[in-house]
Amino acid sequence: MLPSGPKNKSASVLVAILLLFSISSVSFAQCCSTGSPVGASVYVGVLGKNYLRVIAFYRYSNSDTYYQGNIKTDNNPLQSANYDFTGLAFGYGITNRLTAEVDFGYFINKTQIYLDNNIFNGLKTKGFGLSNGGVNLKYGIFVLPAKQIELTAGAGFRYPFTTNPQMVDGVQLNRDIQPSTNAFGANGMLFFNFGIPSITLRLFTINRYEYNFPDKINYKYGNILMNSIFISKKITKYFFGILQMRNEYKTTDIYKGDPEVNTGYDILFLSPQLSYSVAGKWNVTLLCDIPVYKTYKGRQLTPKYACALSLTRDINLGKKQPRIEPGMLTK
Repeated sequence: MLPSGPKNKSASVLVAILLLFSISSVSFAQCCSTGSPVGASVYVGVLGKNYLRVIAFYRYSNSDTYYQGNIKTDNNPLQSANYDFTGLAFGYGITNRLTAEVDFGYFINKTQIYLDNNIFNGLKTKGFGLSNGGVNLKYGIFVLPAKQIELTAGAGFRYPFTTNPQMVDGVQLNRDIQPSTNAFGANGMLFFNFGIPSITLRLFTINRYEYNFPDKINYKYGNILMNSIFISKKITKYFFGILQMRNEYKTTDIYKGDPEVNTGYDILFLSPQLSYSVAGKWNVTLLCDIPVYKTYKGRQLTPKYACALSLTRDINLGKKQPRIEPGMLTK
């Protein structure tokens, strides 16, 4: 899928963007749970040797509904919650089969708004700051660019920029609006891509597992299993349409060896997406994430919708090919 070359470069960039947003909430799907809501390029296949990929992204998420199990509940403390998240991701092709990636994220805000009819009287609480960073390596087990087939496996880890929870005016913010888990994590993934060039159609799947280690006070966020199926189709010369179906399953959090109530979930998302290529170098992608099924352990505030925007560019840092003048071929 992704070795270097002018003919497949645009397709490489496109798939990078699609997979960038393949998981709308990489760390946690709840409205304002701790962790990075976008996994940067952790879902992209391998890059060509000496290719650099740069991805900038923004994401907004809103929640205003509580569920207990798979049933909507009333008499809840929060009116709504939302966040604005932005980040950068970089990928580099060490060889045509081995790619290294790093990503960074920042919460502009993580906000909770309480109802007026309780003791908080419409109180608004807000967290902000750096989320966890990530480092990943991917290896192309089976790569056939001409047939648009790729099987890639990867592994990596996430790290906190600080192990101390955020304080505002001397008060520690609750976990739902902390920008970071304040703990390390590890992940593994498997990506498979199959293209049908004759009808400009692509099918690809992503399977990813994330393990979270306990923080310094022995609080451990639940582990996450995510499985996604994509269909992408060329609409016109510069436009591609994508439809993603994604399932996210998160185990319960654990504090000092005991499971935490009101943690853990199973959610199915539908995510329509549109990608546009600018001058064959830049790609812009817009998506909307919509939960179509959700079930929760205990009572939890659940995501209503999320929207995301990304800008991606691939740059060839390898040696330039020598230019051949017409007269050189006759000498």
